[in-house]
Amino acid sequence: MNLLLFSILSIFCLLPRGGYCQQAPEEKRITFEDYYQFGKNEYTDKNWPDCVAFMKRAIDDFKQYQDDTVSCRKKCNRQVKSATSSEFQKILKYHETSEIALCLLRCRKDMFGDHQTVRKMSTYHDMEERKPYQYMHICYYHQGELALAVQSAYTFLVANPDDKDIMQSLNWYMERDGYSDEMLIDMERKDHEAKFMNGVAAYDEQDWGRCVHEFESALEKSIIQDEKCRILCQDKIDWSVVNGNPEIDILLASMRANVLRCEHNCLYKLARINGYYVGNLIAAHFEYLHFCRFKLQRGAEAAQAVANYLLFDDNPLMKRNKYFYGKQYKKPELFTPSPEMVQIYEKRELESRYLNFMETRFVIKDGELPPEQADDHNPLSTDFHVEDNFQYSEIQNLMTSSECKILRAEFETKERDAFVKELERRVKNLWPNSKFSSVSCGKHVREAKCKRAIVFSSEPNDCGEWLGKWFTGCVVVFCDEPKELE
Repeated sequence: MNLLLFSILSIFCLLPRGGYCQQAPEEKRITFEDYYQFGKNEYTDKNWPDCVAFMKRAIDDFKQYQDDTVSCRKKCNRQVKSATSSEFQKILKYHETSEIALCLLRCRKDMFGDHQTVRKMSTYHDMEERKPYQYMHICYYHQGELALAVQSAYTFLVANPDDKDIMQSLNWYMERDGYSDEMLIDMERKDHEAKFMNGVAAYDEQDWGRCVHEFESALEKSIIQDEKCRILCQDKIDWSVVNGNPEIDILLASMRANVLRCEHNCLYKLARINGYYVGNLIAAHFEYLHFCRFKLQRGAEAAQAVANYLLFDDNPLMKRNKYFYGKQYKKPELFTPSPEMVQIYEKRELESRYLNFMETRFVIKDGELPPEQADDHNPLSTDFHVEDNFQYSEIQNLMTSSECKILRAEFETKERDAFVKELERRVKNLWPNSKFSSVSCGKHVREAKCKRAIVFSSEPNDCGEWLGKWFTGCVVVFCDEPKELE
């Protein structure tokens, strides 16, 4: 073993406490920042075994650092009692914050000793972006360990899907003797990802009971991961937003917005499942759950899954599912979102309002702030509307039998073109951002080309019927293109 590696590892005792070995006070604590730099040094010196050893230790130590940071924050939030008096709310809140700060200082002292903060945030971000694996795949390959080289390269690729160099390396590995697809393992896959992928597999296999179980478990684990991510945001202050010597309220506003933006983005980060972005993570679970529950004849639960989905995404395809279930069950009260999902929705909506205020009112252009507005002095609105006020009853009035016949014309005509424009106007009354996509007829199964498709049948027997993204026969398709939802 390299002498440097041996001397560093020998510092650690045989029985580490919480991943950090207790050392004599005068001894320097070795952290993931040190291990990462040691690993890069060994990589430069082409010392492949020690490159791997240091990088692996950096990864393990970073995970322990995050776990201990979350543990301290949870402990202190639990121990410190919230102030109840409204008369002296400001000073009481100051005191509460001070008690939490004191608790954190003591906890972090116990966990990390004198090294309580990260020296270089760039290293922290490298660890989050799985940069050690960018080195490890090369180090493993030079040791003749193809499987581990592939796993490391793939692990980095999942978090960095646009990295051309790692893709090129992975393609090169795939051409080596001994390669197999079983080597494509993400070594950093989180529990919620594994459960989500298991749910998709069950859905594809039409194993509806397992589908429900896996997605319910995936949703529970996603919420836990979101909580952990949010706590870690409080340990990643971006001091670059501080300019000069601002007043305390200006400083706190910048810091709080920075932390809240990080917290709000956690679900977006967690929505990358096996390298693929699934969109709104909460909604993505209910996109599968409603159908699997329906197949199990659990109609009430399927309806609630649809309502939960629509809290986070107003995709016309899900509204169509509600339209379909509504005609079948004839009980509007079934489409009531769960209290837990309403709470998550309201929290995220309030965060969006706050961040929007910060990002629009604190913009300095040509040395000037935006003109003063009345809302600059009003409290943040806490009014929420969770009701689905879409006019489902208007769907049946979009087309008549004679108009459907115009759409079924074998050739394009002026009459059909004129009606398509008229129909687009009607559809825009329901979906203001919709655009006409296509008119077609055919016996084969087809799929709408847009992700937020609005499909209507023009067949004689079901003229104007609202269809899903897969269809046969004669149809007219529109695409909804709204602004990105928070």
